Amino acid sequence: MTRKSTGARATSRWTQHALAVMSTFGLWAVCASASWAACKVQGLEMPVTMKGSRAVATLGINGQDIPLIVDSGAFFSTLTHAAAQQLKMKVRGLPWGMEIKGVTGDMENPGVATAERLNLLGGELPNIDFVVGGNDDHNGTMGLLGRNILSVADTEYDLAHGVVKLMFPNEDCAKSPMAYWAGEAPFSEIELVRHDREKKTPAIETIALVNGKRLRVMFDTGARTVMSLKAAKSVGVTDLKPTGRVGGVGQGTVAGWSGAIERFELGGEVVHNVRLSVADFDLREIDMLLGVDFFLSHRIYVSKKQRRMYFTYNGGQVFALSKPEPKADSEDAKASGLPDLGREASASAYARRGAASMARKDYKAALADLDRACEMEPQAAEHRVIRAALHLQMRQAKLAKQDLDAALAADPAHAEARMKRATLMANPSKPDAALQDLDELDRLLPAQAPQRLQMAQVYQRLQRLPAVVKQLDHWIAAYPHDLSTADALNQRCWTRAMLNSELTQALQDCDRAIDLNEEQAKYFDSRAWVRLRQRQWRPALADFDRALKLDDKLASPHYGRGIALGKLGDAPGAQSALAAARERRPEIDQEAGRYGLAVDAAAAKPAP
Repeated sequence: MTRKSTGARATSRWTQHALAVMSTFGLWAVCASASWAACKVQGLEMPVTMKGSRAVATLGINGQDIPLIVDSGAFFSTLTHAAAQQLKMKVRGLPWGMEIKGVTGDMENPGVATAERLNLLGGELPNIDFVVGGNDDHNGTMGLLGRNILSVADTEYDLAHGVVKLMFPNEDCAKSPMAYWAGEAPFSEIELVRHDREKKTPAIETIALVNGKRLRVMFDTGARTVMSLKAAKSVGVTDLKPTGRVGGVGQGTVAGWSGAIERFELGGEVVHNVRLSVADFDLREIDMLLGVDFFLSHRIYVSKKQRRMYFTYNGGQVFALSKPEPKADSEDAKASGLPDLGREASASAYARRGAASMARKDYKAALADLDRACEMEPQAAEHRVIRAALHLQMRQAKLAKQDLDAALAADPAHAEARMKRATLMANPSKPDAALQDLDELDRLLPAQAPQRLQMAQVYQRLQRLPAVVKQLDHWIAAYPHDLSTADALNQRCWTRAMLNSELTQALQDCDRAIDLNEEQAKYFDSRAWVRLRQRQWRPALADFDRALKLDDKLASPHYGRGIALGKLGDAPGAQSALAAARERRPEIDQEAGRYGLAVDAAAAKPAP
């Protein structure tokens, strides 16, 4: 996320707050290295847990715990509109001349709101501003933790251990190498790009060599590593393979690919023969984002005053699409799992490291750490939920269910545990268990909760269509400008069509979805079914034809087209369309019959 201009006012407050907290709690100091003994660094630790590919920290805002994605690419911290509603925060317009631009487009309808009380790092700070806008990330997070907080001092990113630290070095550190954890081991050191803009919240930018050519890169914990299409072509990438559309904090998506890179070099570290994500974005002069995958594979110290970065390699894959780099032939590399964190380490520390290993697909190390965390604190629901997610990735559904049961026994209000268990148990032939969890979630969660969209999907799987509409009503009201809004509108349109109820509202939903994206065949298919219900045979046929022009592989438009043609008196055309549908999905008559739409259930007489 980038800015045009801003009147941000929180940075100096954060510096004062952080120093006050250190003074209150007397936090630790370290020497940067034996050769720089006078350099002392005080630090504040912020626990971070990997949720899939997102690094998530929890802040207390107005007395509520709010999970935010740690995003070094965002110049300012943000809340979604739904989060601001839930927190009862008044949203006002942005300062004059300010706009919020993401990799794939501008943030829709942004604003700004003030948190009366913000709790972070053991202290409380009053009246902190947040930009309001952005998209639902679909993992329960409610915004971004940006550089107005992350850049108040030096920042150490140790995501592999589930920690981000705000670091406050003394004056004797001005020329010290800050990779203090490395000891006598080698580390990389790079100079960061200096520029006048964003002096208080500078982006982390430098120059990397890709296939021997210089590219400007930005370090962004809120994204996965991705290269611009223009940059990829400039370094000779030719074997681009489509991977679908790519979205960001703003509206819109762009085309995405993967491409082979022969050599990536940064700070003396070289990675050979990897695949990288490529997207058709234009973000100032930035050629490439080095994302959370790079951060997970490295421990990184960003010196704000020096404008330098220090980092060491943790092992494992450097980029999400690449294969793991071979480790050195050492006893540590041969040993199973990761080193013991020491006698003072908490269960939460093991759980966070386990979540990070899971994000890196090192399931053996992840399981060892999560087992340790659960043994140390068997009643901690959060550790069980993380281990359940690991068991699901390892296709161990029974073990996942056991952990989720234990988590909910310890904390019946744990929304993530209940959502995961409902999804796991969503069997249309045995729906009771999943429905109980969903109904409890519906009672527990605020109307604006991001989980409402996922609840709608599970209710859909269970064929509880009225409940689908209810959850979509909540979610669409809270996220009217989200990247997923068009899909949600289409789902509500289709659901109402299957229910044969509120058809006028259904048509409005489909019209809005199509206005947002005219390239989705399923949107035209949904609208066509609404028009069939309304006995508008020719408009329905036109929409089915448009859907098939966009995607001929879909069975539903062929089937609906057969019904429409039959109503219009074209029996041969109807039979041909129905045959095409049944060829694509043999069970389609049974599915249509569930909603009274099977061919034999539809009146076969031609329209007058």
